[in-house]
Amino acid sequence: MFRNIPSFENSLLFFLRKDTTEENYVEIYEEFIVKQEESIERRLNEIFRQLGINSSVKSERYSLPFNKQIKHTGYGESYLNAAFETGDFFRKIVKEIIDQDLYKVRFYIFSEIEDSFPMGKVNYYFNYYKHEPKS
Repeated sequence: MFRNIPSFENSLLFFLRKDTTEENYVEIYEEFIVKQEESIERRLNEIFRQLGINSSVKSERYSLPFNKQIKHTGYGESYLNAAFETGDFFRKIVKEIIDQDLYKVRFYIFSEIEDSFPMGKVNYYFNYYKHEPKS
């Protein structure tokens, strides 16, 4: 899966370690993003479990042949962490899954930081395979 790599000067890359250089920041950036995706997946699995929805994340990341996608974009503001807040993203996901009356879903999260004026943005994608609802 192709991931957009933001420029080294992007304001939303504040999480990079102090020893990060232009030569090694892509590796550190991707490591951070994957950890963030895994954290979101764990939290969503817990939400789905509480709602009685059978959910799972494919063990080989990004290989699920998804047939539906939910996108959410968080924008950098004066409070830079606002771009990384996922509450609205979770609400979008839960609403769509419940509206479709799904009882089983396989999914993965894909996220990326983009260069955008003035402070950058974070795109989150909930890619999922829609199983047919129970009759």
